Amino acid sequence: MRLLHAELAKLARPLTFGVAAAAALFCLLLATGGTHNAVLGAQGAPRHLPSCAAEQVPAGPPCTRWLAAARAQLRQIQAEPAQVSGQLAPAAAGAEAAGLIASLPGALAIALLAGAHIGGEWSGRTMKSLLTQHGRRWQVLVAKLVSLWLAGIGLIAACWAALALAGPVLARLSHLPGPDQTVAHGLSLSGSQVARALLVLAVFAVIGLLAAVITRGAVGTIAATAGAILAMLAVAALPGAGRWTPATWVASWMGFPAGLGSVTALPANFWSRFIGTGAPPGQVAGFAGLAGLVVAGLAVAERIFRRADISG
Repeated sequence: MRLLHAELAKLARPLTFGVAAAAALFCLLLATGGTHNAVLGAQGAPRHLPSCAAEQVPAGPPCTRWLAAARAQLRQIQAEPAQVSGQLAPAAAGAEAAGLIASLPGALAIALLAGAHIGGEWSGRTMKSLLTQHGRRWQVLVAKLVSLWLAGIGLIAACWAALALAGPVLARLSHLPGPDQTVAHGLSLSGSQVARALLVLAVFAVIGLLAAVITRGAVGTIAATAGAILAMLAVAALPGAGRWTPATWVASWMGFPAGLGSVTALPANFWSRFIGTGAPPGQVAGFAGLAGLVVAGLAVAERIFRRADISG
């Protein structure tokens, strides 16, 4: 515990506070844009659908399919003001915050923190001194991992706080309808998504830890972590392998809508839009894959770090 407290104290640096402030600002800007998009979409929605002939859609089954899709899209646009208002309710804003931080924005933020917090030990030539004080290398690795994971949780808290404070104001200024969910339902949704995000943050932290022990530098850690996350998303977009990749496990475990289903007035994540529309493997498979990735990544990092020659 003393080692963990020391690592948390190291994280109390301007960069960490700057990343947390940037995460909160990102969430605020996204909420502002989301309320604006919802209002514009509802105002610009047609009152009546055009006919199939006007849209040059052939009569018969093609016309029926087109009308069904057009009606569904119109209902979605008309429902977005109330949906955005619900997402920005203080109790439910935690679900929005968890989805954003457990996706690409949070992954890149953790990559930056991993570079300073773990890779910086090599760049600053302080790793040897750290191991002199705490000889058991595995304890140092675990303390680094847990402290980085806790920093990720802090990013969720910063985003949630920003949305809880500014969300109702933005909704009122945009004249959005009041949320149709109770406080208890909003807290339940937020608690579920935040709990699921904990495992995803652990995966991001393990990737940052592994990148640090391999590259042994701040810049290398940031680049390798960000590159690994982007590679996960790129592989998940492949038709053959996409269903069984870490990126798909994240989407399945978090319950993110598939493909462009996550592109709404106020996006709940920046992840599933990049990995196609294939059927996800399910939450159980997602949990098993992510948990296995954490265990395997930590084991590989410990093996590399145990055999590493720390000269400075």
